[in-house]
Amino acid sequence: MSSLQIGAARPADGYAAHSENPTWGATGTGLLHLAPSGLTSDGGMAGADRPNPREISNILSAQDGSTANAAGASDFLWIWGQFLDHDLSLTGAESETGADIEVPAGDPFFDPFGTGDAVIPFTRVAQQDGEYLNEITAFIDASMIYGSTVETVAAMRDEGGRLRMTKDGYLDRDGDGFLTGDVRAAENVALSSMHTVFTREHNRLVGELAARDPDLTDDQLFEAARARVEALVQSVTFKEFLPLLIGQDALGAYQGYDPDVNPGIAIEFSTAVFRLGHTLLPANLQLVAADGTAGLLALRDAFFQPHLLKEPDMIENVMRGAATQASEAVDTMVVEDVRSFLFGPPGAGGLDLAALNIQRGRDLGVASYNDLREALGLGRAENFSDITQDAGLAARLEEAYGETDLVDAWVGGLAEDPTGGGLLGETFTTVMVDQFTRLRSGDPFWSEGREGIPTSELKALWDTNLSEIILRNTDIGAIQKDIFTAMDRAAGTIGDDTLEGGAGRDFLFGSDGADSLAGRAGGDDLQGGRGKDTLAGNQGDDCLDGGAGRDRLNGGFGEDFIFGGTGKDNITGGQDNDSLSGGRGMDRLSGNKGNDTLDGGLHADTLTGGTGDDLLTGGAGGDCFLFRTRHHGDDTITDFELGLDEIKVTGPMRHSLSIEDTEGGLKFSDGANWSVLLEDISMGDWFQSGDSLF
Repeated sequence: MSSLQIGAARPADGYAAHSENPTWGATGTGLLHLAPSGLTSDGGMAGADRPNPREISNILSAQDGSTANAAGASDFLWIWGQFLDHDLSLTGAESETGADIEVPAGDPFFDPFGTGDAVIPFTRVAQQDGEYLNEITAFIDASMIYGSTVETVAAMRDEGGRLRMTKDGYLDRDGDGFLTGDVRAAENVALSSMHTVFTREHNRLVGELAARDPDLTDDQLFEAARARVEALVQSVTFKEFLPLLIGQDALGAYQGYDPDVNPGIAIEFSTAVFRLGHTLLPANLQLVAADGTAGLLALRDAFFQPHLLKEPDMIENVMRGAATQASEAVDTMVVEDVRSFLFGPPGAGGLDLAALNIQRGRDLGVASYNDLREALGLGRAENFSDITQDAGLAARLEEAYGETDLVDAWVGGLAEDPTGGGLLGETFTTVMVDQFTRLRSGDPFWSEGREGIPTSELKALWDTNLSEIILRNTDIGAIQKDIFTAMDRAAGTIGDDTLEGGAGRDFLFGSDGADSLAGRAGGDDLQGGRGKDTLAGNQGDDCLDGGAGRDRLNGGFGEDFIFGGTGKDNITGGQDNDSLSGGRGMDRLSGNKGNDTLDGGLHADTLTGGTGDDLLTGGAGGDCFLFRTRHHGDDTITDFELGLDEIKVTGPMRHSLSIEDTEGGLKFSDGANWSVLLEDISMGDWFQSGDSLF
């Protein structure tokens, strides 16, 4: 069997992925409950004693102006959230039972003439055998790209293991939408763009795999590429997306497949918690052209307009704009484009997404906020100030509900103060941790435990950022490495440019020419492009990429990531704990102060750790590790090659030099200021090689 082949293929519909519990996570499986259902004994909606949803929306969700999120997250937070959501759940078909939302008389949008007769249309979801069904697989299996039934996957397939696309690389049309794995792909142009990027990525991977092993069949190519796309979706979700919402350490490392864990989607997650993305939506999508020219597309005009996708440079402009604009805050407020103008103007098709969320939670029996907290082992809120320390918001909650026990889960969770280093409060964080832990542990095909992808390639997949996937599947040219963080953008020309950032987070791209880029304050992303460039991060935790050419890069203050690119580069870390990588070329890397990580990359490089406890890797080529006796710190060389690499110690020796074998390798030390450990090298190896320190 080829080393590129995947073992067992993931079932398209998820059925029998769990051998002992074949319906777990499968298409058409009932949604789970974390808390007892609030439905009445005859299936009536929960919350009959709760206030009117539109009235609640008017008090708590009406948003005047923009309120950016506290983490500086970009619009990719909600774009990826929606893309991922369509991989996890799709509530079953509507019933014939209506539950229209009464509009308060005189509502400024829906009943401006005060008739008291206006309603927001609402139809209940149909039950099957007393359950609400998830119409797609629960797993993070990229089903939004491939589909959740055998028939959908077959319809998506093209010859050679590829997915169907137009000749110019766009999604095929399917009626009023697109031919892709999820029926909602045409909902807005940002979502459609993401579908396009990942469909292209599948086909790119097929071409790469076919070149590596021409004997692979169409089916083998398809499954191998799909497994890699799944890994990318999982990686972006767990390494870039979720930490912003629930904090860096909320989930921990993968512990392997657990056949006793049900990965099914909880109704509280799909119907309340993961609808948090609706509060992140902007009133306008920002469109940024390659020359930096910015324009706006009103959100209300972006829905179900599939023709927009093929407008010139639309995908690239959407992606640049999303990386530039900060998403709205996680709070109870929703922009009017979806709170009163969802899918049309009020009274002519327009809906209130906030009111619909509240009503849908009651429709599916989501427990009240306090009942959900109790079921999760959290304390009940006795007062509205227990939900939030924001006195104004607590007062509006009391105005809307009167009693804490009447608060809907979606509203109460959004009103909570953030916790754990993320944007979400305690209740939503708890549900998120539960759901994504089960999705990972309960997936027998999870990429980190799956056979068929070589270890080194799997690591590369999990080290891939969403920005890299976009770069290789669009003509965007350049974009910041962390596109989940909003950054102001400035791009140079083919000439010699001087670009300077401001007080916030900036993305500066030099393009061609000998450019000078300075980030100033804020965590900046500087990319030199081609040419002999000078990059200075200055203050903040910066990311510097010299690109092609002989560049000078200096991180300055902050914990910086610096990559030299191709060419003979001079790289200096600065004052804090930095990560330096030389890339291709004979580079000089200096960590300066702080506990730094240096990697020379290809060719013969010179590495100086500087002051602090540094980790040095020379990479390919005969490298020189330079130490100065005036520097303090305990350094480690991970890949010293006897007879090829060299160590030089300069400066006066104030103390006698000692050498000893340790468990980790050979250690040199002056007994006071500095030491260096050569991993996996013994004293016998050293003296036999004839290497010296001076």
